Amino acid sequence: MTTNDIKDWNELFDVALFGANRINLAQRMERATNAIHSRMEELLEDESVGSISERIALRNALTTLADLQKIASVRKPNGTVNRGSGQAVTG
Repeated sequence: MTTNDIKDWNELFDVALFGANRINLAQRMERATNAIHSRMEELLEDESVGSISERIALRNALTTLADLQKIASVRKPNGTVNRGSGQAVTG
């Protein structure tokens, strides 16, 4: 990963959390988790890269994704959410 991957894991994390289509949620969470783990490995290999705040953000992101996984596992995907109205859209 490169230094621009800080942005990449953040974007994947945001997509996993705020993507309207719950049907692809597991795939989005997996991609975000993999990107976060890759960034963490990069930081472990070179301790001069990154900051403490980024390391905390990575750990918090993993915790949030784990919590989201728990929530998603008890809910059945039933469509998307209309961002304008906040209402579920089925079909």
